[in-house]
Amino acid sequence: MTISLNKHQTEELQKFFDEIDQDHNGRIDKEELKQLLEKIWGKNTDFDINKAVTSIFKKCDTNGDGFITFDELASLAK
Repeated sequence: MTISLNKHQTEELQKFFDEIDQDHNGRIDKEELKQLLEKIWGKNTDFDINKAVTSIFKKCDTNGDGFITFDELASLAK
């Protein structure tokens, strides 16, 4: 089953993406994602942030270039 994002959902996802993409190059790299997860869970946690980053990239980085683009992220939300 394919679900399309409506205009509002797409705009909200873009805002979320832009917050993670700290250097505003249109791509999220592993360090940017790691920084986000550290903000959420903190650096001193039993949660393995590096493992989480690797797992997220395996799911999101569909072309394997080492970055997550907005289109790659949006395709997972559909």
